[in-house]
Amino acid sequence: MKRFCITGGIACGKSAVATRLAAAGWQVIDADVIAREQLQPGAEGYKKTVDAFGKNILNDAHLVDRTLLGRLVFADAGKRVKLNSILHPLIRTVAEQHLQAHERRYPGVPAVTVIPLLHETGGAGRFDSVACVAATPACQLARLRARGLDEDAAKQRIQAQWPVAEKIQHSQLVLWNNGSLALLDRQLERLKHLWLSS
Repeated sequence: MKRFCITGGIACGKSAVATRLAAAGWQVIDADVIAREQLQPGAEGYKKTVDAFGKNILNDAHLVDRTLLGRLVFADAGKRVKLNSILHPLIRTVAEQHLQAHERRYPGVPAVTVIPLLHETGGAGRFDSVACVAATPACQLARLRARGLDEDAAKQRIQAQWPVAEKIQHSQLVLWNNGSLALLDRQLERLKHLWLSS
């Protein structure tokens, strides 16, 4: 089976694309979902993260306070590198396991892996085609502000990733999501046709 990947900048619409592909019958393997699972008690990522950052990142229910952890790592590049060095290898392993299991069980059903930091982590070579979901920095900022982040926190998160323009340069295809969802849907139909006919 061909292997396809969706990447893109924060607040560019990767989740909207993933939701639409899942609704169309595609198997979607989402790195962000795996990351959240790895921060649950009992997971390897949980233990390693608590060992690295201390129990002060846990709430009263002994769950990782993801908001607090996010503030820590986006304000300190060294801490962000530390967290990524813990989670990224685990995410890659689990995602590959899910993809291989899907290919064995449902060889006729297309699958896509969603990896926000694909290019930053050097993982593009594992896929036959990568599509980047893109938007302007101003659009990203506005969407993050609408999610409740203040301007400084929003800019920290945008600047923690490669610029969208650089992600585009390293991808084979682009879905431009600066406008309406109807426009995104038309591009997505074209993407599915290109991928399924390749």
